[in-house]
Amino acid sequence: MSGIDALTKDSQAQQQWVKRFVAFIIDAIIVFIPLVILTVIVSIFIALGGIFSVGLLLGGVISIFWSLLFVLYFAVTESMWGASFGKRFMTLKVVNKTGGKPTIVEGLIRNISKIYWLLLLLDIIVGLAVSKGYQQKYTDQIAGTRVTPA
Repeated sequence: MSGIDALTKDSQAQQQWVKRFVAFIIDAIIVFIPLVILTVIVSIFIALGGIFSVGLLLGGVISIFWSLLFVLYFAVTESMWGASFGKRFMTLKVVNKTGGKPTIVEGLIRNISKIYWLLLLLDIIVGLAVSKGYQQKYTDQIAGTRVTPA
């Protein structure tokens, strides 16, 4: 049975993915609220200075910075504590092949798809399609990690 089959038939699988989604939203709020505040402050100064082209360039740089910070947030929190704040709140944890916390490299590998929402969606779909269980995205399979109840 593929992960997609498990997800359509197993209430435990559905419950875990709902928890993962809620945890992701919590983590996104934790990371993006300070960044939005910072961006608004910088944008006000740029607008007051009347430098529109610099604002466009800065907007692109900030977008890349946000994405990298998001990936680093997950990699660092999961390698240090075995879970991001959202996962901890939703009683989930990330484990590697030995059952321990992932290393920073494993954390970076498993979270790299979070750099862009479409990559994350594809990571989830492909991971569930090719796995026999429901606990791994594709990058989890590459990193040798999985998300389990805490």
